Amino acid sequence: MSLTMGIVCVLIFGLGAALLFVVARSQRLSEDLLARDRHLERLQTEQKALSSNLLVAVDEDKKKGGWLETLEHKVGWLEAELAKRPRITRKTYKILTLGMKATGKTSLTLKWSNPLVDLGVLEGTKIERYERTVSHVLDSDIMTHHVFEVGDWGGEHIVDALHELIVDEINGLLIVTDLAGKDGKRVDPARVEEQLQEFQPQTLKYFFGRKTLSSCKAVVLFINKSDVLPGTPAEVEEAAKKLYAPLIEHLQRYSAELDIRVFVGSASYGHSTHLLFSHFVERILPKSAYDSQLLQRLNSAASTSEATEEKTAPLPAPRGKRAA
Repeated sequence: MSLTMGIVCVLIFGLGAALLFVVARSQRLSEDLLARDRHLERLQTEQKALSSNLLVAVDEDKKKGGWLETLEHKVGWLEAELAKRPRITRKTYKILTLGMKATGKTSLTLKWSNPLVDLGVLEGTKIERYERTVSHVLDSDIMTHHVFEVGDWGGEHIVDALHELIVDEINGLLIVTDLAGKDGKRVDPARVEEQLQEFQPQTLKYFFGRKTLSSCKAVVLFINKSDVLPGTPAEVEEAAKKLYAPLIEHLQRYSAELDIRVFVGSASYGHSTHLLFSHFVERILPKSAYDSQLLQRLNSAASTSEATEEKTAPLPAPRGKRAA
């Protein structure tokens, strides 16, 4: 009897232990299932977000595709337009400006090569190069830009300028002299004599070497600072040319091979500076390089020149410090 009771007790204990194990196992499974449910919910939420982002990305991709197609159409149109346009080339004509220091070379050069420049801020320099596009000419499918390149050599560097005359092809030569010093208000005979010595025949022969004679189309002597002379424009011109008669005579020796011209004017006041541009154009630029705007400017310069020649009133008196 006691044995039977023992067996029953053992069985009851085993069943209890088994029941506790099953309960514990069931609890762990429930916790795992709950955790998996939560993970599944997170995955579903992330999936929805990804699906939404995917829709946005697909929509943006469609837009970009449309933009790309539009750009391709524009590129194709631009390429077609460029194919219709002429090829652009450039032809440069070199003009060299020479003169002693403080004669007003830079002011004079810029008056016609860059009329908008502020002459009040100019400083002396060894060499400056200025460009002015003279015309644009279309021939078949080629657009040629005709450009004047003006080299402005500082007065103390004439020897360097001579090197350029010897080595390069120069199409025009501008020699600048003046009637007074930098701040002069009247004719300075010593100043004039100094410049006559600077451009004496022994020096001029180096200016007009074989290279220059073969390429140069125009030589201009510009007697600057004419406003220091009293009288009408005609009287001023006569007096200035008389002062520089020896230099003019020396230059005229080359007139059989070169076009020599003498202008009298004032870079500070703009007297006769407009003539330089039209003169260099007419002598250097071939007629085939003229365009309508250039012809209009030349006609305007010619009208101004005629009006100046008819004018009889004296030139204005100097007004203080002039530009170099």
